[in-house]
Amino acid sequence: MFALVFFILDKIFYIFLYTAPQLEADKRLELLLNGKINKELIVMGSSRGAYNIVASQIEKETGKSAYNISYAGSSVQFQLFLFKTLLKFNKKPETIILSIDNPSEFLHEKTLSFRYDRLYPLEKYNYINDELIKQNDKSKLSWFLCLGRVNKSNLNFTKKNAAADSPILACGSMPFIRDSDKKEITFNLKKERYPIEQELKGKREAFLELEQICHANSIKLIYCFAPNFRVYNPALENRIKSISIPENKFFVYDTTNLSYKNKEYFHDDSHLNIKGAKLFTSELSKFINLNNNKILKE
Repeated sequence: MFALVFFILDKIFYIFLYTAPQLEADKRLELLLNGKINKELIVMGSSRGAYNIVASQIEKETGKSAYNISYAGSSVQFQLFLFKTLLKFNKKPETIILSIDNPSEFLHEKTLSFRYDRLYPLEKYNYINDELIKQNDKSKLSWFLCLGRVNKSNLNFTKKNAAADSPILACGSMPFIRDSDKKEITFNLKKERYPIEQELKGKREAFLELEQICHANSIKLIYCFAPNFRVYNPALENRIKSISIPENKFFVYDTTNLSYKNKEYFHDDSHLNIKGAKLFTSELSKFINLNNNKILKE
């Protein structure tokens, strides 16, 4: 009798699993799961990809359909998970633009992590639950019990809202349309040594696995370096070139453009505002068009 009552009570919690996705402002991961992101060009990365690159602008300027699945605060391990999800449920893209966190791509950075919080609202999907088990965030009991899947963040019916200063556009990008009260930032002229000895094996392996999957599936891969409000340091770029497949492309913003030394183009010292994002995206579009023309001529 106890087992029967427990089983019935457990199934009541399914309502939280069922309603959680409907309450989310960011629908991109669920769109991936449902095979709705079938684009020629996909932008990936953390906040520098999400805020600095406008996919709809790339689409207009290159003629290639584009979508942005960059997540602020995401590590390369989370980006690899997104990429595998993209390929499993959607059409293979022609090109991946991977926005690089310079200099933290392979280093410990407390602001970059596997975004479990983006998976919790979608735990009704077995694919998501299996990933959380793989990441040791859930036990195998979650295969059988709703209580094993429900996260405390799901135990409400509150509608989530996108950030007012960086709303999610239809193309998946979320540029800063409203400036912060920063403007106290100072352009940093210091170049620091890149500490190879501090690289995390897990991050480097995830990065290389993503690269190998692109190679195996004939997907063009562009490593993208966006500006910070400081002088450009090519140390990480050179490090990646030393371990990367030669066929991959590297796009670095125009370091001679004085606009990138103007704080009016920045939201903070690590991210562009909408004005800066449009400028940077325009440069990226030109790079994509140039490389596409080269391929056509060949």
